[in-house]
Amino acid sequence: MDARITKSRLSNMLSYDWLKIIVAIVAAVLGLSVFFTTVAPRPREHQIFTVYAYRELADGEDAMELADTLKQRAVFSYDILNVESESFGTGQYSETAYVARMMAGEGTAMFTTTNSSVVTVDGEERETTVLEEVTSGEDLNLTLDTVQYLTDCENYLIRFFGENWRTGDLNRSEAERCFLNRNEKDRRFRSEEKRAAGIESEYKRLESLREDFALVSDKFADGTLSHAYVRDGGEEYPRAFRLGKLKGLSRLYYYPVEKDGKRESKTENICLVLFHRDDDAGKPAFFVENDLRYEAISFLRYLIDRYGD
Repeated sequence: MDARITKSRLSNMLSYDWLKIIVAIVAAVLGLSVFFTTVAPRPREHQIFTVYAYRELADGEDAMELADTLKQRAVFSYDILNVESESFGTGQYSETAYVARMMAGEGTAMFTTTNSSVVTVDGEERETTVLEEVTSGEDLNLTLDTVQYLTDCENYLIRFFGENWRTGDLNRSEAERCFLNRNEKDRRFRSEEKRAAGIESEYKRLESLREDFALVSDKFADGTLSHAYVRDGGEEYPRAFRLGKLKGLSRLYYYPVEKDGKRESKTENICLVLFHRDDDAGKPAFFVENDLRYEAISFLRYLIDRYGD
């Protein structure tokens, strides 16, 4: 038997060994990928906060980085695991994309306007607003009643801080009960140590919500924020928060207007709608199932702080 080591045999052996090494590396990478995908917490319903901009709204300089900025500034509580943003313009497929998102039950909040719009109903043209297009008629229940939403949030805070929610002490046992009810099976809090840390984060979530709601309430009191109403069936319904008095809002979104041959960036008619993603509106606070429904209050606080000057 010829067992001599030749240049050809040595080359073949090394090539084979390199092949085995490469296969082993690929297998290890795939294995680690599967492992981390399996153990990583996946967002449950309501743990993704998604912001949309609709129709004629154009992106300002901050728009492209909105989701990343909200994450970096920790605008939301520990229980929001992902933040997303998307703009629906006036392009060919924009309305199709918007309808698809609505049918899938996606989206938390959306910027739109109260600008005039003309729609055709039964062959006749009718003047309306962009806000009414997306929140009246069959779509009336697509968005939340903003007056009821603020009332619900105040009642939610009373549950944890008492009637004098602005200065009352946090009921820690109630906060802990709320945390366990929502996160008892969450893999992030399996150990006693992590569960205790999670409960501390719950305390901070509620304290932050109180601070944010207090500021938002004050801005309604001084007229900085107000409600936008839509007409439907002879009635008017509050279906959005008016943001037009936030002077710096054009850095985020604006709508272009032609005036005297010049293109101007306007924000006066911009408003924010909140999508109906649970059945908790009007419920007594102790029976609210979606504790994260008030994260939009923190988003409003962010808008006020960043664009209110």
